[in-house]
Amino acid sequence: MQLARFGPDCAYPPPSRAEAQGYCSWLARTHYENFTVASTLLPRRLIRHFHTIYAYCRWADDLADESGGGERALELLRWWREELLACYDGRPHHPVFVALRGTIRRFDIPPQPFLDLLSAFEQDQRVKRYDTFADLLDYCRRSADPVGRLVLYLCEAFDDKSAALSDHICTALQLANFWQDVDRDFTIGRVYLPREDRARFGYGEDDLAARRFTPAFAELMRFEVDRTREMFQRGLPLVERLPSEMRTDIELFAQGGLAILRKIEQQGYNVWARRPALAKWEKGLLLVRALGRRFRLAATRGGTRERLAFRCASRPNKTTLSESHAYCERLARKQAGNFYHAFRLLPTAKRRAMCALYAFLRVADDLSDGPEDVAEKRRKLAEWRHRFEEMLNGVYHHPLHPALHRAIVDYGIPRRYLDEALDGVCTDLDVTCYDTFTDLYKYCYCVASAVGLSCIHIWGFRGDKATEYAESAGIALQLTNILRDLAEDAGRGRVYLPREDLDRFGYRVEDLQRGRRDDRFRALMRFQVERARRYYDAALPLGELLDPSGRAVYRVILRTYRGLLDAIEKCDYDVFGQRVRLSQGRKLWLALQALPLRCGW
Repeated sequence: MQLARFGPDCAYPPPSRAEAQGYCSWLARTHYENFTVASTLLPRRLIRHFHTIYAYCRWADDLADESGGGERALELLRWWREELLACYDGRPHHPVFVALRGTIRRFDIPPQPFLDLLSAFEQDQRVKRYDTFADLLDYCRRSADPVGRLVLYLCEAFDDKSAALSDHICTALQLANFWQDVDRDFTIGRVYLPREDRARFGYGEDDLAARRFTPAFAELMRFEVDRTREMFQRGLPLVERLPSEMRTDIELFAQGGLAILRKIEQQGYNVWARRPALAKWEKGLLLVRALGRRFRLAATRGGTRERLAFRCASRPNKTTLSESHAYCERLARKQAGNFYHAFRLLPTAKRRAMCALYAFLRVADDLSDGPEDVAEKRRKLAEWRHRFEEMLNGVYHHPLHPALHRAIVDYGIPRRYLDEALDGVCTDLDVTCYDTFTDLYKYCYCVASAVGLSCIHIWGFRGDKATEYAESAGIALQLTNILRDLAEDAGRGRVYLPREDLDRFGYRVEDLQRGRRDDRFRALMRFQVERARRYYDAALPLGELLDPSGRAVYRVILRTYRGLLDAIEKCDYDVFGQRVRLSQGRKLWLALQALPLRCGW
């Protein structure tokens, strides 16, 4: 740190922009990090801007950690904030801010990410331990997430979806660093392992003070590592949303964090005895693997998510029916998750029809979640609907169209259900919250019940009551999805829990966004879980009205999602940390249990 040269008590003329930029680049090149600050893979036009952002963060970090701490650190951080605000007012003086001014103007970066970072550095002076994981996440939201958001601005790829994915990766990187440095942090008086987690696994204050490695500590660390890995996985789709020239760098950071977690596991979670770190050859191996994935993706699909999701040709597509079935099957196998295990219980013709239906809805969903602005997404969804209309008249523009058309004709799927499903996808472009459960029910019907009503035509059913039961099943499944994905959706600015329910339990949207899991939240979640269970109960009779193979699929899907609901309840409604899911073994067991039904036994 160069307080004696550029500190608050120093008098010096503002440097030129070139001098300021040279200073930031020097600072970036002369400080060690786990990964180089501006890798040689970065586009040359962005390197100086990355250096500038790094210099801002480096100075703030040094002011907090190398000034003796306490009130002196807080005083210096207040000065740094004043310098930042002067920069935004067009009056930069410090070399870092002279350079930063150009970056801010070039990429239209708002002040909030920079201010959030300073807030976290100030908190470091006051808070040395954390009671709950929610408290720790709130710290990460300001200490780590702003860095990722700044990178998105430099990539000119900032939008709400990408920001939410970036937050997952950045928080996970911060947590991985905490678990890597448990011993180092304890030496300087900091404990990032939440008190509630230590209590949960029976790792007491005496054990902590003695730095004891015990079975309880190993289980505690296993829990934290698993939860952090899940965050990385939730954020990795960000890579495909970035410009191709940036993907390898961002993937390297994420894979580096995951590699640290593997190191912790490999040494039996004993981070007291040895700090897990990557050797140079291991970092090189990560680079080779990342580059290999990029080259393979570029060769197979042009390297962009958009081309995979939306390949409607302006002229009719000549894909054969067998090629179309193969396309839909590949897409379902890769992306259908919980559903594909169930699809495999169906006879070949019905399985193909289900994969075609899934592929149609998957593409629509990807168009809604794409990186474009809302107007462009709306245009693409309108085109997708128009091509669907032409498909019904035998004119195909997409590889999935022949298979979907055959399914609609063979199984008599009413068109209105697919139109309603598309209506639900479009709703997500305009609606981010719901006032009442009646409003939410309409949305759930479109995105889930309409799909279920399409499915039972493929499975085969009898009796008028089947449609009523299928509607209830769709509501139950979508409510379960909403509860499981509360944290992720809140990070994207979406709150599906009705406002009337939040008000009833005195829980605010701001509490949800901050991950507060208190008695109010538990009461709110208990109410939501019981509501979903009532819809599961109402949907149960559908199984008896389905053909045997359809009954088997229905049982797997219903039990899988009801199992997710039970898991949410079992983990005390902790949907803010590790994503609630069923193991692959549990899913396989559910499928095996349904085999007798498939055979009509």
